[in-house]
Amino acid sequence: MTQVGIIGNINADIVASPVAALPAPGTEQAVDSIEFRVEGAGAIAALCLAALGIRAELYGCVGDDVLGRVLVDELANAGVPTQGVAVRGATGICIATEAAARDRSFLIAPGSVREFCLAQLPDQALRAGQMLVCGYFLIPALRGGAAGVLKEVRARGGETLLDTGWDPDGWPAAAKEEVLDLLPWVSVFAQNEAEAMVMTGAGTVREAARALQERSGGWCIVKRGGQGALAAGPDQIEVAVDAPSVAVLDTTGAGDAFNAGILRARLDGLPWEDAVRFATHLASTVVARPSRDRYPQRGEVPF
Repeated sequence: MTQVGIIGNINADIVASPVAALPAPGTEQAVDSIEFRVEGAGAIAALCLAALGIRAELYGCVGDDVLGRVLVDELANAGVPTQGVAVRGATGICIATEAAARDRSFLIAPGSVREFCLAQLPDQALRAGQMLVCGYFLIPALRGGAAGVLKEVRARGGETLLDTGWDPDGWPAAAKEEVLDLLPWVSVFAQNEAEAMVMTGAGTVREAARALQERSGGWCIVKRGGQGALAAGPDQIEVAVDAPSVAVLDTTGAGDAFNAGILRARLDGLPWEDAVRFATHLASTVVARPSRDRYPQRGEVPF
């Protein structure tokens, strides 16, 4: 049995900071830093788990180009198994802009992310003890195909974690219902606050978490950035965890690190309150570290 499997996007990130607004047409703007990183929801979770001592099998796609080879080499050097990473098309690139006074924003050219095919999944992937599905709206194969994967993993005794990310089309009613229809086969549904609120139309975060949990029957965790996380579970259980105070350097990938924390905590058999607290502290640790040393080892997470 595969201990942990991850189906998700793998791309190159160009992170520019601080960028409060884009420069006017025909002008230039100097920023403090522009950095390159191996990114994508699937890659970040896999890299984070590798630092925590878990070799998660990563299933995705990179381009048949120089950038794609760099991504695969970086993943392998970090201890991430890459046998499940296909090579097709042109590597996807995301340009992320950050500033202290606003949330992150992204420009994404998905490229090879759209070349992922569910047929490349080996049978052992469906026997994973823990399976994370992420980057849902960026990977066409998952729209219509994710339900079968989630059902099969659950049928074979595994747990599933779904994080769709933001819908680039603005969450039309059909997309909301599409995701809600997946929830009966999801053990843990982990969305950020904006996603949970727009999906449910709820008036409060607590109402949104409970509405999603009732649809799934499992756990729903709403990731709230600097405000921590709120988890709703069966039997009206609720877990609220505050985020520790840290000096934030880069918030890109915080939610993906949180997902990795939940997976590691579940493997360790932690109670749900401790699992949500560990994931919150892990994400907070990641955003306070520089790009060259982003992912902490288990003993470096103050938990």
